[in-house]
Amino acid sequence: MATPEVRIVEVLLRDGLQTMLHEQDWHVPTTDEKFYIAEQVAQTGIPEQEVTGFVHPKVIPMLADADELVRRLPQHENFVNRALVPNVRGAERAVEAGCTKLSALIVNSETYNRKNANMSIAENIEQVRLIAEIAEQHGLEIDASVGMCFLCPYEGPISESSVLDLVDQFTSFGIHDIAIADSIGMANPRLVGGRVAAIMKRWPDLVLGVHLHERTGMALANVVAAYENGATSFESCIGGYGGGIAMPVSVKGMGNVPTEDVVHLFREMGVETGVDLDKVRALSDEVAQIIGIPSRARVAQYGTYEEFHELSKASLPH
Repeated sequence: MATPEVRIVEVLLRDGLQTMLHEQDWHVPTTDEKFYIAEQVAQTGIPEQEVTGFVHPKVIPMLADADELVRRLPQHENFVNRALVPNVRGAERAVEAGCTKLSALIVNSETYNRKNANMSIAENIEQVRLIAEIAEQHGLEIDASVGMCFLCPYEGPISESSVLDLVDQFTSFGIHDIAIADSIGMANPRLVGGRVAAIMKRWPDLVLGVHLHERTGMALANVVAAYENGATSFESCIGGYGGGIAMPVSVKGMGNVPTEDVVHLFREMGVETGVDLDKVRALSDEVAQIIGIPSRARVAQYGTYEEFHELSKASLPH
């Protein structure tokens, strides 16, 4: 297989599950089921997954088993299990559990960051700096995710300069793996492409990712816009679950951009991901059975062109 041109990061077991609390009639996977899913993800060719979050168990009860899950996971060559760590305490817990990559988080909206992390942006920046120090002390990898990089339900459009300022802060902390997020799933390709281009112009060596939620049907178009302007890392969720953050309007049915669709999109574009689409689709079927909600991916519903073509040819005699 050719060298991957982009990195797919699976977020099912953290963002997919964490934000499903807005849905009903689904099964929260047990620790054993999470372990099984995590190990199956490692067999698909996906190089990295955000396997859990070290958050307060009373706040996000479906991630209460973070310590146990990370301790159980074996190391795989060319595969990374990372964990979200929203603060220093979370980072310390992740290190104690044996996590090899920490993922810091900040939301680029003063209003929403206080709702999400109970901190001001300035306080959150200091937490990210300390997390970066912890990662360096223990020889661990680190990335940073920046939420609300395009539009905010409370503050409106987010300025490009504020996003660039945060990236500047994080690179000064030695973090060179950064993802920007469309947290409300309502950004458009021109906005996403322009923001990615501005970041890459200033930091051409940055590993820049996008974390896209789906609300208006433009998430895949935003993937293309981000890729064409220099993004090389794409965070997605098998089945397209989750993504429903706390907002002043209903987010039921909102999800992350589905991994199956992102991998299929890049395959059709001739962009190498290193991911086996058939294995991802098979795992998606299993995940749907485990949690009790069908995959929201288009390729899960309608298949590939090759499959469509074969069915069409088979129907000709009739």
